[in-house]
Amino acid sequence: MRIILTQNVPNLGSLGDEVAVKDGYARNFLLPRGMAMPASGKNAKAIQHRRVYLDKQRQEAIGAARSEADKVRALAVVVKARAGTGGRLFGSITNRDLQAAFAELGLELDRKAIILHTPVKTLGTFAATVRLHTDVKVDIDFRVEPSEIVEMPKAEEGAGTESAEGAAAQTPAEGEAAGAEATPESAEEAKPAEA
Repeated sequence: MRIILTQNVPNLGSLGDEVAVKDGYARNFLLPRGMAMPASGKNAKAIQHRRVYLDKQRQEAIGAARSEADKVRALAVVVKARAGTGGRLFGSITNRDLQAAFAELGLELDRKAIILHTPVKTLGTFAATVRLHTDVKVDIDFRVEPSEIVEMPKAEEGAGTESAEGAAAQTPAEGEAAGAEATPESAEEAKPAEA
């Protein structure tokens, strides 16, 4: 189905673009939400008249996104997370965490507009992309710092290893066979049987 977008749709197109999409996507998602209109005769003529208005509206949206991009570049984003002594995080940093960090700095962003390049599971500096408009993307660096460092308890060296080694050395069947041959009682019991 051919449609004309009446607003920007991520991964599809910008305001005023005529695109082809599957019928169900258009009927069930785009058209009911007012994000598009069918590109048929009457709408095509109407959109031709509105195209000047839509282009102006699109340029205003791009200008607003570029000014917001300057704000995003100027921010020093720091995400706090619990970490172990080796710098590994308990869990990982997601785009929700970055959205919360931007909100603390006074900038409300859509969670889906933040794209992480790599999984963030340690402390350090990482890269991400913020998609403010289909034509405006900003690459940023953010730091992950510890909110608290949790020390992991170390296993006691003597207690845990001896019992594990002893259990691994003998299985119950081996222990019975070895015990039957090695004990003096079993030797005494064996002698009367021979006599």
